[in-house]
Amino acid sequence: MYYPPKKDLWVGIVSWGCMLFFTWAVIKDWPSHVLLIPGLACLAWIWFGTGYNITENSLKVKCDPYEKKIPFSKIRKVKRSKYKWFSAALSLDLLQIKYDYGVISVSPLDSFSFIYELTQKCPEADFSGL
Repeated sequence: MYYPPKKDLWVGIVSWGCMLFFTWAVIKDWPSHVLLIPGLACLAWIWFGTGYNITENSLKVKCDPYEKKIPFSKIRKVKRSKYKWFSAALSLDLLQIKYDYGVISVSPLDSFSFIYELTQKCPEADFSGL
């Protein structure tokens, strides 16, 4: 099942502000600001390309251009957090997922059903920090 990310207002203001500024700078002075186009594309790519997918045997975290596939057997702990280690999130309302070789933070829009589905898929993980 696919879970879109929760998007905080301040993250939207900063992201869209930067995208609008980059667009304005490119239009205003095209030749000298052409190098801003990749930054604009990257911000838009992250804003529209972030999401989480719970498949039959793994959690897929996508924060374009980054994508991580975590098998359920590797997930050790899930807890709420404000700590932004590596965050594939557009919000500060984070779920921190510890797995065998790392930590990743996500912010699904419907965190309750996301957590419920994760508890069904990996019952051996520790969900006590929720």
